[in-house]
Amino acid sequence: MARKYRLATLGCKVNQYESQRIRELLELLGMHPATDREVPDLAIINTCAVTSSAAAKSRQVIRRIARKGCTSVIVVGCGVAADAERISSIDGVTATLDHSTDVCEELRRLLAPEAEGVDTSAGRPPTSTPQRPSPPRDDVWIIPSTMPRHEDGHSGLRTSNHSPYILPPSDKIVKNEGALTGTIDRFAGHQRAFIKVQDGCDAYCTYCIVPRLRPNLRYKPIATAVGEARALVDAGHREIVITGIFLGAYGRHTAVRRRFGAGPSPLAELVRALAVVDGLERLRLSSLEPGDVDDSLLEVLASHANCVPHLHLPLQSGSQDVLRHMNRQYTLDEFTSMIDRVKAALDRPAITTDIIVGFPGETEADFEASLEVARYAGFPKVHAFPFSPRNGTAAVRWSEQFVNPSVVRERMHRLADVERECSLAFRRRFIGQAERVLVEDEAEACPTGGLPTRSRGGRRAELAQHPDPGPDSTCRQTFPHHHGRSDRYFEVHFEAVGVNPGDLVFVRIDQVDLRETRGTLL
Repeated sequence: MARKYRLATLGCKVNQYESQRIRELLELLGMHPATDREVPDLAIINTCAVTSSAAAKSRQVIRRIARKGCTSVIVVGCGVAADAERISSIDGVTATLDHSTDVCEELRRLLAPEAEGVDTSAGRPPTSTPQRPSPPRDDVWIIPSTMPRHEDGHSGLRTSNHSPYILPPSDKIVKNEGALTGTIDRFAGHQRAFIKVQDGCDAYCTYCIVPRLRPNLRYKPIATAVGEARALVDAGHREIVITGIFLGAYGRHTAVRRRFGAGPSPLAELVRALAVVDGLERLRLSSLEPGDVDDSLLEVLASHANCVPHLHLPLQSGSQDVLRHMNRQYTLDEFTSMIDRVKAALDRPAITTDIIVGFPGETEADFEASLEVARYAGFPKVHAFPFSPRNGTAAVRWSEQFVNPSVVRERMHRLADVERECSLAFRRRFIGQAERVLVEDEAEACPTGGLPTRSRGGRRAELAQHPDPGPDSTCRQTFPHHHGRSDRYFEVHFEAVGVNPGDLVFVRIDQVDLRETRGTLL
């Protein structure tokens, strides 16, 4: 009987990508996902430790899964890198793996007895690949797929009729010791697929533990990333998100910008190569910093229609003093100048951000400066975080400057008010215009013959084309409700028949309010 496993993932896009690699390895080894009612033979927990609360939640998940009695519990990820001894001491944990080695290769060695009779060198096992990825059971467990190998048994660039990307001259290529070579074939449970192209950070922001957890900078060769993108498009993914720990350090051996040297941006070259992959309809970048958005990257983004007008650019604080104490690699003037250049180069771009509230020593004037920059940039989405002291960082030692929690809560509410104001103003700019939307949901049809209900808020959809038939009539017509993300990343709700998750459609924006954006399928 085939052995069963369960895979739990906590944390960022990079963790989600790495879990997809693990998932594909497990299926290649002949294992299958356990159902909710089954006790798995193997459990793998991919942990997060970016904050103290994330580390605590990771340990909670480990204990909950270990208590279910599975034979083997293997813990991987940043939680192990942060505190391997504490993780290893949890009852039921049989092995831990940190970022010092290739986790998939180490798992292959540990699980070799599970693969008796399975030839892991000859390519993937027979499987049927759906046109679109199936959704996961919930937002924790990641459903498995296949190992990232191609018809010729190799995991690199496949032979195809696509025009190959011409690599830069050899003297322009930075040597990449320990390059990222692992790839995936599809991203199960997601309409958007992630490609991890970079790992590691040595910038040492004073609040951030990541450089201690992932200190080794590596990146994925362009040819490998292009081959992976082609495989994901072939699997039915219409959008790819490029991600990394410090994405702007792609192609470099450090995240410290003053050590970069002159020359074109390696990240721009990567984006240029991915943008011409046949069938890739949307290409999105994850988090960048102001110095990453140079003229070469903006030129690439502006010249390819499938590069969406959306950038996530963490501000963290609008106060120059706080930025300096955070050890951020930009000034406030450089940030606002970058905002101006992005808006000049791209068509009404969505610029989303991260802001830390209550950093040690943050005054009322410092916080007001953050609100001022948020309004100036018009951020339609702000990921706001109350400062969380993290052992192993410089900022944890500044306890005498910690901001009163009640003040932090009050400031979080004020920042949320500004975010709602900016989001509403931004989305209203598109009323009456068509936005491209990637459908994400399973549709909800009209359940009882009345008006169909929305999935959010429980409010009934008001559809002129679907009038109330009256108490003596039986309605047989349904108008399923859908939602998805636009190119500019805001969510759009609409009603339509014959639309499926994974479809890329055009929707006219009809109505915008504080809660949602609604439109009509074109």
